[in-house]
Amino acid sequence: MAAISNSVVHLTMRFQKTVLSIGTGVTYQYENEYFIVTAWHNLTGRHSETLKCLSKNQATPDNVVVALAVSFPDFGATRLSITLPLLDEEKSLFFVHSVNWPRIDVAAIPFDPAADHLSELHLSTGERRDIRLSPIMSMPNGTRSEICPIQKYLVPDDDVIKKWLESVEVTEELFIPGYPHNIQDYYAQPVWKRATVASSVQLGWDREPKFLVDSASKSGMSGSPVLYYNSKGAVQIYGTRYQFGKDIAILVGIYVGRLGVEGEADPQIGTVWNQSVIAEIIQDRCLEKLPSEIELSSNELLAGALRVLAGYSRKGLESVKDPEMPSRHYACHQLMKDVNGRSSPKRALDAILEAAETYDGPFVLE
Repeated sequence: MAAISNSVVHLTMRFQKTVLSIGTGVTYQYENEYFIVTAWHNLTGRHSETLKCLSKNQATPDNVVVALAVSFPDFGATRLSITLPLLDEEKSLFFVHSVNWPRIDVAAIPFDPAADHLSELHLSTGERRDIRLSPIMSMPNGTRSEICPIQKYLVPDDDVIKKWLESVEVTEELFIPGYPHNIQDYYAQPVWKRATVASSVQLGWDREPKFLVDSASKSGMSGSPVLYYNSKGAVQIYGTRYQFGKDIAILVGIYVGRLGVEGEADPQIGTVWNQSVIAEIIQDRCLEKLPSEIELSSNELLAGALRVLAGYSRKGLESVKDPEMPSRHYACHQLMKDVNGRSSPKRALDAILEAAETYDGPFVLE
């Protein structure tokens, strides 16, 4: 098994004890801190554009069970399931991108592997028992267990990683380890799916830091790391071949789902957010709103629309009212930016049109 599989984690999103969805994440180290990085929609239980609840019972997660790989010296790695809370009474407990429209569908849960965490044991009798344990623990022989962040398995030369990311082209083969349709064995090791770069990594897609891949990805893989991987330890960049003494990987991004699926029609095109957004999220340390606060009320949205229209002239306002002109869509986009994505585009457009019908100033000068 590729050792980097130990950095991939199986996620079970729940409301209290009720399972809402299954997903994938990756253990990530930033300086001396640790995070579980996954898709934003996994942790919020909302569609990243419409903000609709993804669960059929309209519930949103308040905790996530993480099947975390833990390495024991002389014994190898095993999996421990720990439960991480996603919110308290005042705030959510995970970080999102501070500039969140268009929506960056990636989030990071901070956690301390040396602290005690809730773990649920399932006994052979069918009984479930809650205990508290630390993934990092001392062994009788004096050694300590370790967790397995993805940084342990990446190319150990930042300059090579940078050059590869700047030069990778469409048709490059990548891999997405995850849990399609919740397929896993008793060890919770991920299934590796192939993917091909289908759009420019450097230029982005829709001028955003994401790109497309051609892959037969399935539900349950949202939040998976997307990797360049070579079991022989080789990285080819144009005419130069870099050789390392072990299997290596480059983290290219986070897979968040497919595009263009309509009924049985599935072009098998997936979206990947660039790896650069992970560090931005962790550095900004912007906590997500509580579930009840993510989406603005109609009155709050209408007030925001009126503030947007205050930047228009009388002629501009008439242009917003004209269905043949694109001005209303520009105003809608500005409103979405102002409210940091806390609305669906449809609700934002409706608010702009409602505000335009009653707005009577002030206006900017022509």
